[in-house]
Amino acid sequence: MSEYWKSQPRKFCEYCKCWITDNKPSVDFHEKGKKHQENVKRKIEDVRKKGIKDAKQKEELEDDIQKMEKAALEAFKKDLASDPELAAKYGVKVRSEAEKEAEKKQKEKAADIAKQKALEAIEKKRKEGEWYEAKSAEGYTYFWNTVSHESKWVAPSVYVSIEEQEAKKKSEEEEEQKEAEKKARVQEELDAQPDEVAVGPLRWGTTSTSAYGNWKTVKEPPNLDLPEEPSEPLPIEDIPLPGPPKEKKEKQEGGRFKEKRVQSLASGNDNTKVTFKKRKLGSGARNTRQREDDD
Repeated sequence: MSEYWKSQPRKFCEYCKCWITDNKPSVDFHEKGKKHQENVKRKIEDVRKKGIKDAKQKEELEDDIQKMEKAALEAFKKDLASDPELAAKYGVKVRSEAEKEAEKKQKEKAADIAKQKALEAIEKKRKEGEWYEAKSAEGYTYFWNTVSHESKWVAPSVYVSIEEQEAKKKSEEEEEQKEAEKKARVQEELDAQPDEVAVGPLRWGTTSTSAYGNWKTVKEPPNLDLPEEPSEPLPIEDIPLPGPPKEKKEKQEGGRFKEKRVQSLASGNDNTKVTFKKRKLGSGARNTRQREDDD
């Protein structure tokens, strides 16, 4: 099988407008770079500003259209008022002021009637009470009234069934349980707080009691071991005198260390002259430590 050459795939970055190698290490390295992240933030900010600008322009356009339609409608009404024959031409029915007033009164009357019926239904229900379904000891179904305590075997037109009563009771129990859990949680939070806490000054713009923690009331002042002030001045004989002054040590001149100079590398009793052996250079070797003429 013959071998063939394949170029590495390239990827174009839309944010940086450059080409990179299309593999995971190169893409991760590029996307984690500071320049790429700044370009992404700049692009997002540009899109946000453009969206705000477009929304504002759209809102202004809709307002202008509404104003134009309103002005056109007002002008059309004036034309119909000045020339009633235009109504038949455009197929528009022009109502007189008397018809408008009659329609307005009719709407108000219908609203009053509906309100009165609702109030009468509420009052009737309050007087008559609600009918509840129940079971007798033998298992027979009967119905009883909550206000008159009347019971009958025939089912009324409107009554609360046993299933509805159980669902209502269950919902009330759940509400009571939630309220009890809420009270217990509040009580636990209060018990977790210290017994005596004095409220300190509040910082401007904060809702907590203090920016440095809770304030606690100190029952007894701390013992600072301060000397007690005598109620009466002491006599001169009882005043304690200060002790003798301490002697100051004289500071040695020249610091703690002394300079010591070595005159020779040989020991004190040995008169042997100390010399250094000269290095021998082979033939053709170059001595790098040659003496210069300037020295």
